[in-house]
Amino acid sequence: MYMALNKDAFVKKLGLYLKKVREEKGLSLNELGLRGDFDRQALWKLEKGQKHLTVYSLYKLCESLDISLDDFFKGFNKK
Repeated sequence: MYMALNKDAFVKKLGLYLKKVREEKGLSLNELGLRGDFDRQALWKLEKGQKHLTVYSLYKLCESLDISLDDFFKGFNKK
């Protein structure tokens, strides 16, 4: 059965998954920031679930991580 997350829980889960993918790719926050022209502090806040992002920003992050949005969400939705 699918359990919907509230907004805060979703943002926190998204941030944790983003960090997991980044670390699996062997990238620091600085390296990811340079790849996608993102501020390191903003990325840190995203990973901590303290900052929301647009779909386009998520697309650009996935591009910088060399992963498709589809694959990102497949991994995100795994239990």
